[in-house]
Amino acid sequence: MFELSEEQRAIKKAVREFGEKELKPVGREYDQSNEFPHEIYKKACDLGYIGVAIPQEYGGAGAGQVVNAIVGEELCRADSTVGYSIQLGDLAVHMVLMYGTEDQKKKYVSMIPKGGISALGITEPDAGSDVAGIKTKAVKDGDEWVINGQKMFCSNASIADWIQVIAVTDPNAGHRGLSAFIVETDRDGVESFPIEKMGRHAQPTCDVVLDEVRVPEENLIGKVGRGFYQVLDQLAASRLNTAGIHVGIAQGALDRALEYAKEREAFGRKISEFQYIQHKLTDMKISVETARFFTYRAAWKFDQGYLPTEGAAMAKLVAGEVARSVTTDAIDVLGGHGYAMEMDVERYHRDAMAGPLVEGTSAILKNTIANVILGKLPAEKKVGK
Repeated sequence: MFELSEEQRAIKKAVREFGEKELKPVGREYDQSNEFPHEIYKKACDLGYIGVAIPQEYGGAGAGQVVNAIVGEELCRADSTVGYSIQLGDLAVHMVLMYGTEDQKKKYVSMIPKGGISALGITEPDAGSDVAGIKTKAVKDGDEWVINGQKMFCSNASIADWIQVIAVTDPNAGHRGLSAFIVETDRDGVESFPIEKMGRHAQPTCDVVLDEVRVPEENLIGKVGRGFYQVLDQLAASRLNTAGIHVGIAQGALDRALEYAKEREAFGRKISEFQYIQHKLTDMKISVETARFFTYRAAWKFDQGYLPTEGAAMAKLVAGEVARSVTTDAIDVLGGHGYAMEMDVERYHRDAMAGPLVEGTSAILKNTIANVILGKLPAEKKVGK
């Protein structure tokens, strides 16, 4: 069930070689420059590594979520900073694929494998985990919607072609009054302000101001008032991608810790010969394999036509927490060198720290899993149902 096919193993090998050649040598440079790696992103697109789960009719490889997890893992294993940034170019396509019109898929989804970038506009100053607390409003005016509000922590916003924006269309309906829209970033009234972050420096994260932004009716995603439910389904899909990314970050940190332990000498022998280091590496290995298992299993379920609400929450929860813990352990293995910016593990740790925060905090994911356990939510459902 979880054995990779020959084709999947070949893809894994090819992406690893690409990552070693194109990403690994420049990660520190992009971390310090705070620039998005446009040239590397374009190369990855040309090789079919971006949007691999996007169906072929919209320009993607149509390879499914398992392959997408493999690609994200290998890119971030090679380099957490560059890998993270380029793997999230398709951040907002999931809802459009599940609930968008055919025209929306052809226009907005198909641009991603060609080098386009999408962004996600959900979080606000007073609404992070509480999606129902969103205050951005969209008011119907003829055949257009006029959007006003502010989004926070909007990944990719300053470099994106379009942003998926969740807004209130019925102020009296609570969470049933939310709707989703495609907002092109070149429209009048859209302005992005980059946020300085602890890590993920190559991927811009922004505050976005929407001031009297007009979008046509055809930019509505799905149905009016269904935005809240569409976001939940979207997150179940996008969390698989985020989980794969953090499996890669954890594996990359483990790789570097193991390499160091085999070379570093103390008290007349390699530190890999000390039981403490051996146990540390063993614990790291078990953690990475656990995160990989949860991620691949949930991705496989998605590829069978199911939206694994519980499985995706578990995968993202485990992978995010594992990335934090394993990168911390990698620093411990390297000792003082692990704290130095000249070594990758320090940067991997900073990039990993976002894992338990994005696309649902660890606490929110535990709430989701608890609701499944208690029978308040289905563990899975058919995709798009």
